[in-house]
Amino acid sequence: MGDYRIGYVTGLLAAFAITFIAIILIRKFKGGYEHYDERQILARGKGYKISFMTVLLSNFLYAFFFYGVTKDIVSPQFIIIAIAMIGVMVYAVYCIFHDAYVQVGQNNKTWLIVLALVIISNLLGALSNREEGFSVDGLANGKYLNLLIAIVFSVVLIAFLIKSFIDKRGESHEES
Repeated sequence: MGDYRIGYVTGLLAAFAITFIAIILIRKFKGGYEHYDERQILARGKGYKISFMTVLLSNFLYAFFFYGVTKDIVSPQFIIIAIAMIGVMVYAVYCIFHDAYVQVGQNNKTWLIVLALVIISNLLGALSNREEGFSVDGLANGKYLNLLIAIVFSVVLIAFLIKSFIDKRGESHEES
């Protein structure tokens, strides 16, 4: 393993350690009462079902119709990861529009910041990667995986912003 990779892994582990410690400290000292109510739990369950069926159908379509056509262009590994990310996106967007994404008592701005950080970090990772093509030695290219994650979380962020706009607009119409 080269010096660059050792430095990269060390930096990544340090970032995870700092994030983990920060989460523990925030939970310990904040002491908030966040929870999902019964309606949110039911909506999340339905979101899981829809997401699972989306992933299942997408895998079926890929396996039976698109694998042979795309295997020389895009690695199967990338397609499977993309299908899983589509499932995450479907679940998140469903929960957002059914008010089951953010827990009762939780701040929406925290999630907006987290989503923005995920998007920015993955875009930076994609832009700094110099590999070309969708696959390198038959495996998915990190550049396009980072780009995929940035796109998925951008869709989630846009859905979150649209839902916030709809909620604020609804509150202003109720007051008048």
